[in-house]
Amino acid sequence: MSSRVIRFGGNSVGNTTSIQNLQTYLTLKEDQRTFIVVSSIPEMLQLIEDAIACIYDKEFSPEQLGNELNTFFLKNINSDPVEEFNELISKFINLLKGIALIGDYSTALHDQVISFSEKLTAEIFHQQWKKLGGESKVVWPEDIGLKTTSDFGNATFLSVDIENVRNLTGKIFIIPGSFGVDKNGKICRTGKTAADYCASALTAFLHAEKLELWGLDNNFQKADPDIVVNPPIIQRLTYSEAGELAYFDHYSFHPRTVELLEQDHIPIIVLNPESSTGKIDTTINTETFIDDKIVKSVACTDDISLIKMDGPGVGLKPGILAKVTSKLNDAGINIKSVITSQTSINIILEKSTGEKSLKLINKLGFSSVQQVSLNKDVSLIGIIGHGMQQNYGISARIFSAVAQNKINVILSGSGASELVSYLIVKDADKEKSVHVIYNAFFQTENKKDFY
Repeated sequence: MSSRVIRFGGNSVGNTTSIQNLQTYLTLKEDQRTFIVVSSIPEMLQLIEDAIACIYDKEFSPEQLGNELNTFFLKNINSDPVEEFNELISKFINLLKGIALIGDYSTALHDQVISFSEKLTAEIFHQQWKKLGGESKVVWPEDIGLKTTSDFGNATFLSVDIENVRNLTGKIFIIPGSFGVDKNGKICRTGKTAADYCASALTAFLHAEKLELWGLDNNFQKADPDIVVNPPIIQRLTYSEAGELAYFDHYSFHPRTVELLEQDHIPIIVLNPESSTGKIDTTINTETFIDDKIVKSVACTDDISLIKMDGPGVGLKPGILAKVTSKLNDAGINIKSVITSQTSINIILEKSTGEKSLKLINKLGFSSVQQVSLNKDVSLIGIIGHGMQQNYGISARIFSAVAQNKINVILSGSGASELVSYLIVKDADKEKSVHVIYNAFFQTENKKDFY
């Protein structure tokens, strides 16, 4: 019997219509076994993260935390928690008490604690499914041997035990996403909200025909809908385009989702949860579809900081960038991008890591670097679409749009990838930049002056 894999978002847990539509949709192909990977309810994840933050606080109350978790069940099921849910809460509370008692809180324990946000969500979803007349089973990643590396918090999925999967009885299985187990049987998370990645791993390991995402919290649209009014949904993306867009705040798609599917050309489809017939919003595959506008999205984020290393010798002195990247890597700091010239090295980081990175770089003491500066009041604009570098006039249209509207571009970069150009602008110019670039490529009836 063939398998299918569907990712169901935690924000939709509690949405009766969405669940009913999914049940109806699944009856269209009853001969397939279905694995539904569920991400955590965001508020539950936040509650558990807050509990971790105050675990050594004298005011910390495990009983109150248990009651708050029970509230999620009552809110979504409209009945008292079932035994399975209470058992999960008991295990979770006991784990927290043990950590508080011994004062040891390793990264491995952190992954184990956070995994309860998805385990509890999976049980709530299971009870919702049952209440609406469906049959299902909750299956933990450890039950099917879903293996990962031992990189706690940022692990990589490696394999699944096919024999364990074959021995499962039933048709529909609910799996909490974002984690697996390493070779020692320890829970390892693959990211904060990585259910997409978990679902894609199962899709690849089970040789499913496609990965189905039951809606996205934030659809693939041609711009951030909080900035541009009703931007159209992007109907076709390549894996590379989807991967680029995943790094921007307004797309709820894990960057590693495409990783295990691309080489076998397994497509990803985003289904509209308001439809019970499988209406497709976006298809992601290897087909390089070049939009008639070339640009498919004008994306943005202000979660960046910019470190500039200036000096007449930075382009001539070997090893500067290597030493910097090694130092930041050793400190667990992720570099988003690097843009260089003969007199300047520009490093783009997350906003929260800017100050720490600046201190670490200054300690390296490069004689050829005259000044190291940090700018946190910046935003990154990404213009994405295959054909960006091959079509005459695209870059000219971008820079003409920002210049005509008196937007100062602090830094720009293109050429590293044939499908994206980057601009760094002041925070205050982010929305204005998105508007004018969007309007330069998409002349729609909702175009309006932003100023």
